[in-house]
Amino acid sequence: MPNKAYLKIFPFFVVFLILSKNVYAQGAASDQYKQMGGVTGLTEICFKTKNLELTLLKQIGQLFYTQPEMGEMIFGLLYDFYDAKAVAMEKKVIWNGTAQSYNKKQFDCKKTADKKLIKQFEMQLMNGLKSQG
Repeated sequence: MPNKAYLKIFPFFVVFLILSKNVYAQGAASDQYKQMGGVTGLTEICFKTKNLELTLLKQIGQLFYTQPEMGEMIFGLLYDFYDAKAVAMEKKVIWNGTAQSYNKKQFDCKKTADKKLIKQFEMQLMNGLKSQG
């Protein structure tokens, strides 16, 4: 009987571990996925790349393969990710989990400092994901 309870709780620990090492991700899993979506949207606009998105989708694919019962929860998180990505691409902002809102300052792909910060966010989030894979 205890093994069945462990198997039901284990998938939530896996998702927690996948997301727990994201340096700039804040708050709940939803906040983290929104932030990753925002960073992905900005890197797509500024650098024409989707490295973070592809890394995240590979991690999720592995999770689906090993824990298919988590599909509904992951679907909701992906909705948050792609919603925040669309906002980032339109308004050039990133979700702030602490403030529970998008930042007020728009990122500008023409500014070297903004591009450097976006790239830094992307690398830190990707490294957090890769360390879990």
